[in-house]
Amino acid sequence: MSQQKCSRCAKPIPVGNLLYRLTIKVYADFDGVINIKAQNMDLKKEFEKIKSYPEELIEEEVFKEFDFVLCPRCKEIYCANPLHLPLDNVAIDTDD
Repeated sequence: MSQQKCSRCAKPIPVGNLLYRLTIKVYADFDGVINIKAQNMDLKKEFEKIKSYPEELIEEEVFKEFDFVLCPRCKEIYCANPLHLPLDNVAIDTDD
């Protein structure tokens, strides 16, 4: 087994040390409503346009998955604010 590297800080994680796997899945959701009239859409033209797109591009519009390896410190930083939202003047120490 080879040594891992943290995907966030790039520090090596020695074999046998604690590491974390982070998987992020982003996928399309549907509320059950198709609003065709509001978009003035010609469905036949839209289907033809979609058929011409590369399959990988269409797939990424529906589902995308990311996999990362994190060291313990970067896991804590990530879990404290995974969406990087403003924290109303609260500082998070990201230095080791």
